[in-house]
Amino acid sequence: MPAATLTEKGQVVIPAEIRARYELTPGTQVEFVDEGGTIRLLVRRRIAPSDPAAGYGLVKVKPGRSGSRPRRLSQFDPAAALKRLRSKT
Repeated sequence: MPAATLTEKGQVVIPAEIRARYELTPGTQVEFVDEGGTIRLLVRRRIAPSDPAAGYGLVKVKPGRSGSRPRRLSQFDPAAALKRLRSKT
């Protein structure tokens, strides 16, 4: 049976084997239930792992004028791009 050590802050790392078996991903909420001498850990809410590649290409932006400097990331505002797209439809 896997074991863990309590830190000075009261934190416990759930062993990887247990996380994998019960599909515990970052953000999953757990609850500690005191059963008179035994502590039970219950999963309250699971968080599905996200796939950053799934959002690729969601917002399309027209390229700048020819001969202009390339855009910088700081100049790209996805909310403004979506607003412009919605106003055209």
